[in-house]
Amino acid sequence: MALDEMKAERERVLARRNSLVARVTVGDRTVQYDLTQANHVLADLDRRIAQAEGKKPRRRILAVATKGL
Repeated sequence: MALDEMKAERERVLARRNSLVARVTVGDRTVQYDLTQANHVLADLDRRIAQAEGKKPRRRILAVATKGL
């Protein structure tokens, strides 16, 4: 998939996710939809776009200290 295609796909997925309703209530019943699949797709597309643009992935450095006891 080319870079332009991935960016267009990301925009489509983002628009689709933003149009989805997370919770619907009808009478006394409530249904909550899980939007994590759309979030995973967006994260994957972001990662692939960054790789195609030559950007390196972000890294976190955690510092840990002890009192030496």
